Amino acid sequence: MSYNRKIIRTSSYIEIWEYQSPIFSSDNTEVDTNQIILKEKQKRRKFDELTPDEQDERLKRISKNRKNSKWKLQRLIDCNYDNKTSFLTLTTKANIKDRTEFNIMFDKFIKKLNYYIYHSKKRQLKYIAVLERQKRGAWHVHILLFNFPFVPHSSLLKLWGHGAVRINKLDSLDDSSNAGRYVAKYMEKGIGQELLESLGKKAFYSSRNLNKPEELKLLTNENVADLIKDEMILYETSYKSKIFKDGRLLDNEVQYRKIKIDKE
Repeated sequence: MSYNRKIIRTSSYIEIWEYQSPIFSSDNTEVDTNQIILKEKQKRRKFDELTPDEQDERLKRISKNRKNSKWKLQRLIDCNYDNKTSFLTLTTKANIKDRTEFNIMFDKFIKKLNYYIYHSKKRQLKYIAVLERQKRGAWHVHILLFNFPFVPHSSLLKLWGHGAVRINKLDSLDDSSNAGRYVAKYMEKGIGQELLESLGKKAFYSSRNLNKPEELKLLTNENVADLIKDEMILYETSYKSKIFKDGRLLDNEVQYRKIKIDKE
């Protein structure tokens, strides 16, 4: 399969990437940044063993990967946001600085909350979560809960059992794309925080039952600019990506557009 146009559609917008040179998937000619990072991770030296220039380059790559996670987060929110969406924050009385320890506590809470609502061990809760450090060094978590029924604050406190619970409905945000931007911006600090410490860790956590964005890859000569009205474009830019061709790593010009879907 080869393509020179990639399209991702959510509930509120369409994103279009147009590549100057076609991507030949069967030949593995498209450079996947995540795959490169994974391969480098397997053979990489420790950060302190790198030269200053190498340290700077590694931080830039990790930062780019975190930024890509932010866009993925926004798309997931846009595909799942509804009028029963709630924003939940959990903190701890104890100064839990170990991420793995906090993760275990968080996962137990999700299991308990799921059973409280659905009376089943089968995971039906729909959520997205981002971990973030407080100034004191302790971890806390922001959780976006979709199609979430009313649960008394006292019950949430009991289910969590480790400290404070704060929950807010997001029904005042009448547009899913607005909700996506609002929450992603709020969560962005946690996604990009502690780059070296979070290396190899998930930028965010999500349940498996979420609605996913639609993705389509095409090989076409059709000019997308002829199909789009200027007032529909939310954002556009161009940049250079990388492809392998004839054994070399070459620049590939990319035109990107984000288009608002007219729901009327």
